[in-house]
Amino acid sequence: MKHGIVTGSSRGIGLATVELLINQSNSKVIGSSTSGENPFEHSNFKCLKLDLSSSVSIKKFVENLGDIKLDFLINNAGVLIEKSDELNIHMEQLKHTFDINVFGTIKFTEMLLPLFTPKAHIINITSDWGSFSEQNFDAFQPHYKMSKAALNMYTKLLAKRLEEKHITVSSLDPGWTQTDMGGKTAPRLPKDVAIDIFNLVNANVESGQFWHQGKIRKW
Repeated sequence: MKHGIVTGSSRGIGLATVELLINQSNSKVIGSSTSGENPFEHSNFKCLKLDLSSSVSIKKFVENLGDIKLDFLINNAGVLIEKSDELNIHMEQLKHTFDINVFGTIKFTEMLLPLFTPKAHIINITSDWGSFSEQNFDAFQPHYKMSKAALNMYTKLLAKRLEEKHITVSSLDPGWTQTDMGGKTAPRLPKDVAIDIFNLVNANVESGQFWHQGKIRKW
């Protein structure tokens, strides 16, 4: 049986991923939400409270794991707090976005590193907006885009660090998806992305790559 963590599991992509992992594989999953609550209930699932902007919350989450060994981590939790037509940099918004999407996610991952089994897989959910090859690049929503670009670089750096331990690290671009962040007009459903994540978790792939719909994409 595999054991893993999916952050931001109370809705959207995270919730769909948890449901798929539990129902389609022999897995026990620990989810997270800022409230500690989750609509999904199953004997192989539990949800713990996690605020990635709080070092105290991150430490408490990890302490509550006990001596568990992890086979996978899906860093799905993140925020987009700026308006769709925002062009300018607002330092408080930038700091808050990085506190969760970058600093909190990295701190959380680093604290979990001693718990990973050989051949474990860490997947960072990033975005096309965090790439330098985005075809429809514009200057809107800069805080979110910079945060996901930073998380992509962390993927590449961590993959190099963990080569000798045979732990795989990947970034995944879910595409435009119908979530609270993506809106109702997006072409992809959370369950579509969950399938991408599920397949990547269970695949033997090269570490340090950026994935979209089952294929390696450009950074």
